[in-house]
Amino acid sequence: MKLMDITPYYHPTSGGIKTYINYKVEFMKNQDVEHVVVIPGKKPRTYTVGRTRFYELSSFGLIGGYRFFSSVKEINRIIEEEKPDVVELGGTYLLVPFLKRKNYLLSVFYHADAKREIELMPMPSSFKKMLLNHVFERCLKKVDLLLVPTEKYKREFDALGFENVHYTPMGVDTELFDPSKRDFYLKKLLGVEEKKFLLLYAGRLSVEKGIKTLLQTFELLDPSLFHLVVVGKGPLSFLVKWYAKRFNNLTYIPYLEKHELSVLYASADLFVSASPFETFGFAFLEAQASGTPVCAFDLELETQILKEFLSKERTPQALAQAIVKGTDLISKSTRLYLRQRVEEDFSIFKNLERIISLYYSKTFVRTYC
Repeated sequence: MKLMDITPYYHPTSGGIKTYINYKVEFMKNQDVEHVVVIPGKKPRTYTVGRTRFYELSSFGLIGGYRFFSSVKEINRIIEEEKPDVVELGGTYLLVPFLKRKNYLLSVFYHADAKREIELMPMPSSFKKMLLNHVFERCLKKVDLLLVPTEKYKREFDALGFENVHYTPMGVDTELFDPSKRDFYLKKLLGVEEKKFLLLYAGRLSVEKGIKTLLQTFELLDPSLFHLVVVGKGPLSFLVKWYAKRFNNLTYIPYLEKHELSVLYASADLFVSASPFETFGFAFLEAQASGTPVCAFDLELETQILKEFLSKERTPQALAQAIVKGTDLISKSTRLYLRQRVEEDFSIFKNLERIISLYYSKTFVRTYC
């Protein structure tokens, strides 16, 4: 079988989708599957990572370092040359009507919540409704497989009458993200008093991630008890930098390699997020695999394992209360329980096997039935 991934969400400092692709590249090293990845680049080039062939195609720049393909013709040309059995679109849905469909299964992995992201767009509600209808009717309903990473989205699509939806959870590298990475000297290294609770946010700094709400929550916390570390880049980086200059109990780090981030995850007391929606929650799992509880809004996701750390009400005040409450719930047994649950349910390589098995079964049916 040959699998082709196509996504625009892949560049040096991008987040969850790049993480998913990189996990897949590592997984394919030991699989009898040809793997091709098509992404936008500053100039066309082809290269190999492990057993995976990457195509970078001509593109134009967007905000935050992201890019988008300049020509769908180039994508179709690669598809015709490579002749994949399965094409998986990651986080981009508008390409569906423009892809030449011939002798392959077209799959979409629902990495991005189209409905809630469109709601955030600065446009008239009538346009939003038209765009959402186009995404659902002309794009998502036209694919052979729609993969969703949580049961919540499976229920939502089932209720809308979709018949091609498959629940395929992702996961994290439980060897990389592990409580054993905890560094008891990290607070001292960051200039944080030992008595303070170390809060961590890692992810994209953008409106849809609730960064403004997170910073408003931070202002409500007692500075003598809490220190917040923010790791990430995005359109709202300037706002986080401004807060870091104004408050001496906020540390901003634009980017960390995964092995460095794993130490921070394991050494934090709580992972905090004010995101109003997530389709999966990679960062939630990375923190919990490291033994660190997640304080966030309750998004009804399986990746939010301990509900008592969450806030039902989506306000800065309620989230601040959840964080304060969370400090009383932290324990060694809590950390061990989180670690065990992630190992059991969200090991990335175990769940990638599930996705590849689904593709094998569907291509077999397509070929022989």
